[in-house]
Amino acid sequence: MYVAYDDKDRVCNALDTDIEKNNKYHCPVCGEKVIFKKGVKIQSHFAHVKNCSCDYETYKKESKEHLEAKKDLYNHFRSMYKNVEVEHVFKVGEGNIQIADVFIRDKNIAFEYQRSVIPLELIKQRTIGYEKAGIKLIWLIDTNKFIKELKSYDGISYIRYAPFVDNFLNYYKGKVFFYGWDSENKSFELYQLWAHNLKKRNAVCIKTTISLDKFDIPLDLRLLEKNLTSKLYPVDIENYVYEQIKYDKTVKNKVLSMFYNQRIELNNIPEIIGVNMLE
Repeated sequence: MYVAYDDKDRVCNALDTDIEKNNKYHCPVCGEKVIFKKGVKIQSHFAHVKNCSCDYETYKKESKEHLEAKKDLYNHFRSMYKNVEVEHVFKVGEGNIQIADVFIRDKNIAFEYQRSVIPLELIKQRTIGYEKAGIKLIWLIDTNKFIKELKSYDGISYIRYAPFVDNFLNYYKGKVFFYGWDSENKSFELYQLWAHNLKKRNAVCIKTTISLDKFDIPLDLRLLEKNLTSKLYPVDIENYVYEQIKYDKTVKNKVLSMFYNQRIELNNIPEIIGVNMLE
């Protein structure tokens, strides 16, 4: 955590202020004692003392990557806008609070960077909390951890993604996409999925990457209208289908079952596959 209160309830930000290590500080969530850790190998930050009883689970311990991502986003947007906060605390109903990783008050937009797996119910609870507070929310998942790029060329990426990513899929006018953060290259990513339901957690997609120095709000992004099949060659389709059935050759595999039902040989896959429909 980067933000704590001193004994006079003044906000102390480890990213902005020279912190006196010997002063007394407490957590803005639970009110318990926290200590300031001057960074050498890791960014300076506050940490709870051992065996703390903080209700906000993620405040007990955050990874180096999470702290780094918050710092990068905060410093970037602070150079562009006047009112930007890291670890913005806001109330949700009676006695409930939430904390946004980075909040751009000028735009009323918050970022939540997710690198660890958390329950779907907690994701829903946090999302609803932002809605109640009237704050626009953008979830950023760590693409280095949850996405594996199998192949990429000519603007098309073949990926395998972790089950956790299903919780962050956005649906808009028949299009499916999610936002991510590349913590290694410090860049924002948009993945628009196509044919993602052929086999769970595999997808053909278009990936748009925006470097941190060009990252701004509102997002200047366009979802692809044209069908990706116009860019795929027969050999690509064959390779993708083989990828789907490689690890599952049972009747439960929908792709394989479809091929068997239509008597399609795997070494002779047509460019277009018709599906019978009731007239």
